[in-house]
Amino acid sequence: MPIPAPSPAPAPIATLGVGRWLELPGTKIRSVLPSPLPRGYPAYLVEAWNGGAVDTARHRLLVWGGGHDDYWGNEMYAIDLQAMNVQRIVDPSPQVGSSSCQSALPDGTPTSRHTYDGLAYIAHLDRFFAVNGSLSPCGGGDDATWIYDFRSPRWQQVVPNSPTTTAFGTMAEYDSVSQLVYVKDNYDFFSYDPATHRYTKLNSTQQSVDYHLSAAIDTKRRKFVMIGDGVQVIDLNTRVMTRMSTTNAPALVTSQQSPGVAYDPVADRIVAWHGGSNVYALDMDTGVWSQVAVGTGPASAAPYQGTFGRWGYVPAYRVFVMVNSIDENAWVFKLTP
Repeated sequence: MPIPAPSPAPAPIATLGVGRWLELPGTKIRSVLPSPLPRGYPAYLVEAWNGGAVDTARHRLLVWGGGHDDYWGNEMYAIDLQAMNVQRIVDPSPQVGSSSCQSALPDGTPTSRHTYDGLAYIAHLDRFFAVNGSLSPCGGGDDATWIYDFRSPRWQQVVPNSPTTTAFGTMAEYDSVSQLVYVKDNYDFFSYDPATHRYTKLNSTQQSVDYHLSAAIDTKRRKFVMIGDGVQVIDLNTRVMTRMSTTNAPALVTSQQSPGVAYDPVADRIVAWHGGSNVYALDMDTGVWSQVAVGTGPASAAPYQGTFGRWGYVPAYRVFVMVNSIDENAWVFKLTP
């Protein structure tokens, strides 16, 4: 599949040097929190095992989370790279305080939950996808699948009982080639067809993984790559899972802390971040990790709960975007011209 030419980006992003970071002023999520605030601590909509997904149509990182008794709000935020700002793009339901630890609130919107790496953007349908999670306020697991349709716009619970066997630590990745979402829980591997809302189990034998992982799809080699307990790979053609041996691996590879993981098709690298200024790229052919960032960048450590999809690749601008805290600006990183 040919790699499209980059779209015109805002000047600060377009002129960013290779291997360089760019802080985006005025992008702290706290600046656009709702008033009055839902119950809980809004910092946990990022820090409490919550992720994100890149809206490739609008060049923005979507952040959605909460869950347990950490934060009850079910609103959604976006770091918009075209506008160079932060936005609250979906308001919280007025009924978040009526949560009874069910998947849906009384108004039919989803109850706040820890989202882990279970979020994706379905590009060909312009939909946000979410599966599984830990519900507010009790922390119980939810096995439902939800979508937010940006064309409607509205939430819809499309699968009340997804076939996943575990609700915590789920990984979900949209594949632009097959137009499916691949979903990995602690034991099984599935594809989800957004046209029919049907799941298909893809493994015939158990594929056990730790629940502190994040994933990305290597679209060139057709691999579902999971990082956080070493590097584990599922071949999308054969559906066989193997453990990949790598060298020069940074601590994030084995720390079981759900690092940020994304694939850059221009560089042809799996690229990972989990705190600080360093960014690491994995050559899938040689198995060698390299530290690819130069100069200054974010100084903060990543939350120990995980980064998940709050580190994502924006293909139109050929950059990565990252959110680490509601009290810190978002950052952009460029690996290739």
